[in-house]
Amino acid sequence: MTSLDNTLKIGNKLEKETSNFSILKDRVDKYHDLTKNMSSILTNFENRLAKLEETILPVYSQTEHLQKRQQNLDATLQGLEIVLSHYDASQEVCELIHRGPNEGNVTPFLQALDRLKVAMNYFLENNSQSVELENVTSLFNTGCESLNNYYKLMLKKHSSPLKPVDLLDLIYMDEDSSNEDCSSIKQITPNTREELKVISFWLEQNLRKEFIEIYSDERSEVVFRSLQNLKDHQKSGSWGNEPIRKQYIGRSETKKTTSQRLQHIFEKKASKMLSTIEQSTGLSLKKNSSYSEHLNVEDNMDGDQELDKYLVLLLGLQRLLVWERTLLNDIIPQTKHTEVFSKLAYNSIEMVVKDAEAITNRVIRNIAKKEWTSVLGIFSALKRVIILQPDIDRTCDIHQKDQLRKVLNKLQQTGNKALEQFLEVVKDSGTNLVGMSTSAYSGGYSNVPKDATVHELTSNTIWFIENLLEHYDVVGEIFEGDFLYSSQLDTILMKKSLSHEERNKALLAIYIKKVLSELNLTIIAKCEYYSDSATKYLFRLNNIFYILKSLQRSNLMDLVILASPDCERNYLDIINELKISYQKSWSKLLSNIILDELPRPINGKVKDKERQILKDRFSNFNKDLEDICKTQRGISIPDISLREGLKRDNIEHILPKYNQFYETYAEVQFSKNPEKYVKYKPHEVHTMLNKLFDDSII
Repeated sequence: MTSLDNTLKIGNKLEKETSNFSILKDRVDKYHDLTKNMSSILTNFENRLAKLEETILPVYSQTEHLQKRQQNLDATLQGLEIVLSHYDASQEVCELIHRGPNEGNVTPFLQALDRLKVAMNYFLENNSQSVELENVTSLFNTGCESLNNYYKLMLKKHSSPLKPVDLLDLIYMDEDSSNEDCSSIKQITPNTREELKVISFWLEQNLRKEFIEIYSDERSEVVFRSLQNLKDHQKSGSWGNEPIRKQYIGRSETKKTTSQRLQHIFEKKASKMLSTIEQSTGLSLKKNSSYSEHLNVEDNMDGDQELDKYLVLLLGLQRLLVWERTLLNDIIPQTKHTEVFSKLAYNSIEMVVKDAEAITNRVIRNIAKKEWTSVLGIFSALKRVIILQPDIDRTCDIHQKDQLRKVLNKLQQTGNKALEQFLEVVKDSGTNLVGMSTSAYSGGYSNVPKDATVHELTSNTIWFIENLLEHYDVVGEIFEGDFLYSSQLDTILMKKSLSHEERNKALLAIYIKKVLSELNLTIIAKCEYYSDSATKYLFRLNNIFYILKSLQRSNLMDLVILASPDCERNYLDIINELKISYQKSWSKLLSNIILDELPRPINGKVKDKERQILKDRFSNFNKDLEDICKTQRGISIPDISLREGLKRDNIEHILPKYNQFYETYAEVQFSKNPEKYVKYKPHEVHTMLNKLFDDSII
């Protein structure tokens, strides 16, 4: 049964597949016929396209050739027009070139020059021997010369030297205010700057370098004459009484002196320096430290007015150069800034440098005359020049910095020379710091005071080093490069570390230590001109005591101990030694009343041969006391504490011994006229001793 079913299924499948095969064969035959027909159609179409190409291709080739001929013809006509324009250029722009550029509308003139240049390049390349090249070149050069003249004229027209008052306004105005606030700066308007910039860039692009010299010369003259006008104004009677800018009016201080204005400027600059240092180092600095310390009116006035004037001149130069930098950015191509700025600033900087040399030469002459007041002004000026140095460095290039560095170097050299000369003067025991006063006499005293008071050398030396304390920063920098001072500073640094400010103070302390050491030696040498030992000791006491008290009073002692830690103790020891030596000078007087060497009275009487001894002792004591009182009453002890202390020491040293002597022998009958010998009672001796060191008491 199963086999039969399988046979039937296979038969059905065979019949179905046979039917499908028949259908597939019919369709293949049909596709074959369609393919044959399509191939016939495509072959026919291809034949027709080939015939069409044979017909159209010659026409296309001919059209393309005609188009090329047309293009060549157009290019030729265009080239001819350009060539003709080169030949016509000189005639067409000749009138404009000879007329020159018009202010405010220089573009057409520059366009005409551009056209001449293009024509000139064409003839150079294609017909270098043609007359047209000569014409175009000549006209182009004429146009460039005319442009240079116009450039110079515009600079002259809009650039005149600043009036002294206007330059002072520029100097005294706040640094953060606009330069345009100054009326004189408005000379060169923005439109004028833009026009000059266009001309500068055109000339630079066309390799015409004359504008560099023109601009440099004109602006150099403006800066130089502005400074010269200021110098002339400084010589006039109106210097220091200039009108105040509007921005100052309405404040509590409606009028400022030159020194006060300088003070304001340099205080701000010093504060700015400190802020910059704090930002760069992260350190918090004292407001009164370094260069900002002691920047007050007195500091600037204790020199002389010439230094004030010079500082104003230097500030004027710096402000003018800042303005010139601004102008350069607005007018001159960047590539030419260094060259132009170097040329325009040279003469003015050289003038300022020469003025510095003149001032320092005058100060050197003052040094030779021992006029130390004006010499101190050098240190004030040096301090301010150092404060101004960052502004100069920002404004100037490296060559100008080197040029202006001469000012700083000259001031430092002069300051160094002053300090060295001062030390030499202190060393010379026969030379005074200034002219002799009435306290010094000749004739036996050889430049020492007759009353043995504080020597003028001592007081002037203390005055000088007290004033140097205000300038420790600049003095420290002067000594920093000196091996003798730097080596001693290294010794100090081995014991403790010091900040930069403390190092400058230590260097000044080393110098003051040398001055005081030489002063002490000079005082010792000078005291030898006195004839009696007591006056010698009192003279030294006066001077040493004055030095010590001055050092303590002026805080100089805190400075000196950086270089000499035992300074105060040493002075105190010297004072004690001198007091002891002075007390010993009474030994001759006291030798007359030594009881151990005298006969002892019995019942108020002495032997006849002993009477003469008592007479001699009383006489000698009276004479010695009178001589000493006469001499020492004329000696001056200016310090009241020292004077009263010496009086007290004398009384305590002499009076007890005299009391014993007097009580023992005053009633002894050793003479028929005892009042002739017993002249002074103890209270009278006390009174006499109390009148010492005061020639006003009679």
